[in-house]
Order: sequence, then C-alpha cells, then structure tokens
Amino acid sequence: MGFFDKFKKKEALPSFSDENIVAICSGKMIPPSEISDPLFQQEMMGQTIGFVPSKGTFVCPVNGTVTMTFPTGHAFGILGNDGNGYLVHIGIDTVSMNGKGFKTLIKQGQSVKAGQVAVEVDLKAIEKAGLSTTTMLIVTDKKEADFKVNYIPFGAVEKCQIINQ
Repeated sequence: MGFFDKFKKKEALPSFSDENIVAICSGKMIPPSEISDPLFQQEMMGQTIGFVPSKGTFVCPVNGTVTMTFPTGHAFGILGNDGNGYLVHIGIDTVSMNGKGFKTLIKQGQSVKAGQVAVEVDLKAIEKAGLSTTTMLIVTDKKEADFKVNYIPFGAVEKCQIINQ
C-alpha cells in the first residue's frame, strides 16, 4: 500500500435490500447444465448457478453474516439476512491450489453487505494450474422449504448487478 493510498476515498457500496441477490463477479452467468463439475451441475448442494468470470474480484451475493471462509480462499459461505444460506465456490478443484492466487478479505462472523469485496483472485494462476475459473453460487440452506431464487435470464452480467427477480 502506497503512502497516498490512505488518503483515497473508499468506494461507496451501493445499497441493496435483504431480498436482493447480486452478481458475485463480472462475466457470464450460466445455468448449472453448463458447469463441468457434476456435483455443481446436478445441484447436489442446492440450487446452483455458475459464473464465468472476466475479472478476479468476487463480492458477497447478499447482505448477511459470513458463516465460513476456507483457509485456501476458494470458497465462502454467508447466512443472508433473508434467512437463506449461500455458498460461493470460486473455480473448480481450486482447493488444490492451497490458496495460491487467492486473497480473502472477509472473516467468519463478519457482517457483510451485498456487493462488498470478499475475495480477490488471480484468474491467470487458476488457468495456469489447468483448472476452470467457473464460479458457483449455491443456495445451501433455505429458510422456507419451497424457497427458490428466480434468476434473471442467463448471459453477461456486471459485478453487483441484481440477478434475482
């Protein structure tokens, strides 16, 4: 961090309601059928969508509390203020990188806002390791048994764009 960095204004986060779910990164939002890993493709952990990231900044999808962060930085969980649990899993088989190229900016127990930067990733390091950068957003716990996110149509998205209808 340079000397003048501490004088820069912090970028203000847009304000989202507890019902909003935002794109966790810029890139292309894809259906589970386009995810190469069967665990995520078959939605075994819960309702799943994928993102093919164009940049290595990943944000919290919802307002809530961080329930877990992996020491390797490849995944984190949030209990949303809406009562539902969400898991972000960055890349496929990236746990094997042992944290190389991942920088986690959130901590377990921390209160977070949708759009807050959670993890910064060197996407080139993932590709160099021969792994996929496809990132999953999974609804792991549901407040109501019939809860299902109604997502916007798949395609190009910008980080922090609201993706539920």
